[in-house]
Amino acid sequence: MTKIIEPPPKSAVRGNTYPLARLSATGLFLLIAFVSLTPFDIDTKDSAQLLDWITAPIPRYIPLFDVVMNILGYIPLGFILVFAAYPKYRKWQALLFSLLVSVLFSGILESAQTYLMTRISSSVDWYANILGALIGGLFALPLSPALLSGNVAERVRHSIFGGQQRFFLLFLLFPWAQIYPQNAWMGMGDLGLKVTRISPYWSLPIKNFSQEIFATFLATIIVGTVFLYATQVKKVQIQILSLLFIATIGIKIFISYFQLGLFEAMNVISVSSYLGLLLGVVILLSVRKLTKETQRLIAIYGLILLVIVVNIMPLNPFFLSHHQMLPQGRITHFNVLFQWLSWIWPIWAILCLMQKQTDISNH
Repeated sequence: MTKIIEPPPKSAVRGNTYPLARLSATGLFLLIAFVSLTPFDIDTKDSAQLLDWITAPIPRYIPLFDVVMNILGYIPLGFILVFAAYPKYRKWQALLFSLLVSVLFSGILESAQTYLMTRISSSVDWYANILGALIGGLFALPLSPALLSGNVAERVRHSIFGGQQRFFLLFLLFPWAQIYPQNAWMGMGDLGLKVTRISPYWSLPIKNFSQEIFATFLATIIVGTVFLYATQVKKVQIQILSLLFIATIGIKIFISYFQLGLFEAMNVISVSSYLGLLLGVVILLSVRKLTKETQRLIAIYGLILLVIVVNIMPLNPFFLSHHQMLPQGRITHFNVLFQWLSWIWPIWAILCLMQKQTDISNH
């Protein structure tokens, strides 16, 4: 009989700190640093000093998009730092803490950009980052820190995935692993190598259409099976998968607008991909009835099959065109991160599945 772990009692999650908030803050620090410093093309031969950007004149031309993105990028950080400071700092003290940390962190990154060939340190970016952190902190100020404590967020996660934190992280990262243009939607693990293809490309459009249906159909079944296995209670499985796929579509279209432009974003997911998704969901209704161990095996071998299939399928001309458009996009510094997520997600999922769970109920 499988063991069912009940959600932790309130007394067990009332601590002095909120680990989820601090973990989220750490993740945001790493993400912002990665985006701010890529592609790490360091050049120390320049005579500029680390803090020259502070006294440098304000540029005559300031792109509005850059300012808005700098503000938006620091809103989540300012928000989460207010909760991460609890209980040592609360309310206005937490807001001040959040603002000071953001000022220092942004200043360090702007100084580091002094020695990057493709980046320009600017006080305008610094001011925009500070404004974003202030806005985020003000949003967090009237809210209870319990929103990111075990009393709320942790209980929701635990009620869905039990004690399996790794599957919760897989769930959160999945939509972002679909952002980088793929040969077929949800075709994760594609290394883009030409030597592995069974042929350079399909010669007929109907074959591209069929390829997209098959790849999305296969990916939908496999990914769905991963989370059917991971969820603790069957009655929420349909809602969880629906949320996952809807969020994936919405985030894909939204981010593709900045990568490829409005027209391409509206067509980034083809009709054939939607058809493959629909067919895959129908099959998942039957997979849902299988035992947990059967679902686990289907997910493991299915992910291996998916990685093989996406690396041997002929390259789709639409994928090639989207790939060529990336350098002209507005968020080029995120593209490497999205690409790595697309490569890593299926491998990480396999490793998670290979560790059998003992706290998933079949009921």
